[in-house]
Amino acid sequence: MLTFLGVIVLVIFIHELGHFVAARACGVAVDSFSIGFGKVLLKKKLWGTEWRLSLLPFGGYIKPRGEDDYYNKRNDPQSFWAASPLARIIIAAYGPLFNLLLPWPLYFLMLVGQPYPDVVVPEGAQPARIGVVEAAGYAHKISTKMYANIWQALKASGEKEMTIKDVGGPVAVYEFTEQARKRSSETGDWGFLIDWIAFFSINLGVINLLPIPVLDGGHIAMSGVEIVTRRKLTIKTRNVLNMIGLVMIFGIFALAITSDIFRLAGI
Repeated sequence: MLTFLGVIVLVIFIHELGHFVAARACGVAVDSFSIGFGKVLLKKKLWGTEWRLSLLPFGGYIKPRGEDDYYNKRNDPQSFWAASPLARIIIAAYGPLFNLLLPWPLYFLMLVGQPYPDVVVPEGAQPARIGVVEAAGYAHKISTKMYANIWQALKASGEKEMTIKDVGGPVAVYEFTEQARKRSSETGDWGFLIDWIAFFSINLGVINLLPIPVLDGGHIAMSGVEIVTRRKLTIKTRNVLNMIGLVMIFGIFALAITSDIFRLAGI
């Protein structure tokens, strides 16, 4: 369970960190950065942002300045809604982007400083270790190969009909995490767990880029419409679109939970 929670927290932190970095780079202040929802367990104010750890770790968020002031009536230059549509696209896109790029630093950190595999070291000698440049090169090769494998799997899956079993919720994520942890523990090769974290992070990034309102992809799409039309959407339009998005997300979540129930029941 600790490994499962650790994986969830890491991937969510990376996602929200992307939003945070982009917001600050675009001149938007961030009032709070939370890992988890619900009751705040720990909090610390740094760099003008309140960093929080909340009770329910299955999610996270950043709260940009002025998020509740759609028309920026406070005239705050650091308000989220004072930012241009392009800046808001960048802020929305950087969360998924950080998830999509996570495999590179993950594999780099796993490899750098490690002894070369399958090299016989004479007794009393120190094994040669993988340097920074080589680790970066290996990490790039492994990450690009992972993306190539995912693409091949997607093309193959397009040739067959999907079923509800192909959708996974929290139970599926937990099971895959435990399988990777056990295999890594049994073999002493933690690459199995790193592979799963990288794959899970990529999945989260892709899902958040779907053009569904309330997801990052939806925010990108709405801001894109504003760029094309050169007009800001009304708050009513955004609220309606967000409600539609919530219904769609609840529908997907219901499918995922149903799949988890079937998985637990062995169906």
